[in-house]
This record gives sequence, C-alpha cells and structure tokens, in this order.
Amino acid sequence: MSATPPSDTSDTDPIDQAEARLLAAIGAVETRLGQLASRMGEAEGDARAARHADEDRSRLAGQLDAARASEAELAEAAGEASAALAQAMAELKSALSGSGLAGNYARDLFSGDKG
Repeated sequence: MSATPPSDTSDTDPIDQAEARLLAAIGAVETRLGQLASRMGEAEGDARAARHADEDRSRLAGQLDAARASEAELAEAAGEASAALAQAMAELKSALSGSGLAGNYARDLFSGDKG
C-alpha cells in the first residue's frame, strides 16, 4: 500500500477556521476595549471639569453672599452716618442762630473763602 501524501486542508479544517474566528473575535474585543478605555478617559476628564465648575459656582456663591452682607452693612453705616451728620448740622445751625452768626458762617462756609 502506498501512503497518500497529506493534503493541505487548512482552508477547510474546522479547527483552523475556529482558530481564525477566535483570533478575529479577540482582535475585535481588544479594539472595542481600547475605544471604551478612551471614552472612559474622556468621561473622567468631563467629570473633573464638572467638579471644578461646581466648586467655582460654590465659591462664587459664597463670595456673592459675603458681598451682599457687606453691602447691607455699608448701607446701614451710611444711613447712620447720614443721620449723625444731619443731627450735627441741626445742632450747629441751632447754635449759630442763637449767636447771630449763622448767616455769616453759612456764607463763608459755602463761598469757599478761607479768610
């Protein structure tokens, strides 16, 4: 009996075909994992940016609240100063009118003469 030479059956060998499909599937999975890793990196960057924006918003809100409180305090102080100034002017006017100097003093005060 003569031995028949082995025929090239790589095109039709089920194991070779399965191996080729498995390698193709592994390559596809690796490609997809690379894409997902890239998207995760982008998402992490977006999350960091969102956290920074939240921190900035919170910091700015705190500064705005402090500025509003300061504004209210300044408005109150201005009102008190205005009332004190009006009281002092009334007392000065009363004192000057009692001495007869009110007209001369007011004229000199508002004319700008320092003589």
